[in-house]
Amino acid sequence: MTAERKLFEALITATLLVACSADTPGADSTDAPAADRPWAAGPPVQPVLEATSGDDAVLSYVWDLATDSRGHVYVVDFREPGIVELNRDLGYERTIGREGEGPGEFGRAAAAQILEGDSLLVWDSQLQRLTLFPPGESGAASVRSLGTQERSGTTWRLAGGAYLARSSTAYMADGSDQGSTRTEVLRHVREEEGRVVDEVIFSYPAAESLVLRAEGAVSVAEHPFGRSSFVGLLADGRIAHVSSDALEVRTVDLAGDVQTAFSYPTADVPVSRRDLAAAADGLSRNFARLLREGAPYFWPSLTGLVVDDEGRIWIGLRDAGLTKWEWAAFLVDGTHQLSVELPAEFEVHAVRGGRMIGVEQDELDVPRIRAYRLP
Repeated sequence: MTAERKLFEALITATLLVACSADTPGADSTDAPAADRPWAAGPPVQPVLEATSGDDAVLSYVWDLATDSRGHVYVVDFREPGIVELNRDLGYERTIGREGEGPGEFGRAAAAQILEGDSLLVWDSQLQRLTLFPPGESGAASVRSLGTQERSGTTWRLAGGAYLARSSTAYMADGSDQGSTRTEVLRHVREEEGRVVDEVIFSYPAAESLVLRAEGAVSVAEHPFGRSSFVGLLADGRIAHVSSDALEVRTVDLAGDVQTAFSYPTADVPVSRRDLAAAADGLSRNFARLLREGAPYFWPSLTGLVVDDEGRIWIGLRDAGLTKWEWAAFLVDGTHQLSVELPAEFEVHAVRGGRMIGVEQDELDVPRIRAYRLP
């Protein structure tokens, strides 16, 4: 199933790039009029590819990654029970942990977080617990659960010992989940007066999916043009949130107060018939029929959100006329600091120490970790 999904994603991306190059030959975002980029303080610049992981790091599908102050990268991969550590040059260093239920073992590693001092914190979504590894060590320093009844897909530690957990409603065969518009929630989990408090502070639509229901059963597939949301932790403890259909960044504090930090207009990018046909060809017959029935579509305007070590909010901006997409860095007040152009296939996961770290499929559809040096 993972291989099929990766093949499908590669097919969609390749078709989009071919269609774009045919429609707008020689397009270059640095020549785009300022009106197309109302946020811009200047044109995008080209980062330098600094390192690429090799065959010594066997990866299949990357769920998450984090990078420490030394530039080491910690990869959560779908088929790897432990955490793959790469050195600064993205060569294989070691695997931290293994499959199991004991200390330092994982049922399903889902997220990695680097804490102050370069300790590694790993969330296990199957065992519903956090494991802390000291810098450079393979033995676990501590293992703990949140002590809450609600299951979490991802959990991060906040300053002061509290946690931010993300969970979502399940798809139901009877349709009570309201189709493809499930809800994701962010929960502030902490201890107060000897008891665990698990408080929902923010909810938003989960990623859109293709959903087929039969008697007592439900089947779900990724929607190639579906909307999704992105969140990131700000240095002051607030959460940055953006929906993929609009450049409107909101901040949420731990009391649940939501504020619009900044917003800019973006142009709609329609999905062509050729793109729709390519997407449908990558699906089963029933899902392909469902996808076609929902047309016409627009590509989501945004491709991601990452908060860097300087507190800047990086937003990935889609443009169907280019083979490279813009990643723009903003201050929390919306001031544009810098933009870089990156390959459309490159999925940014972290920005730290002047490097952008992410994943890109190679010509054999093998995921590679890559590091780009910012100018």
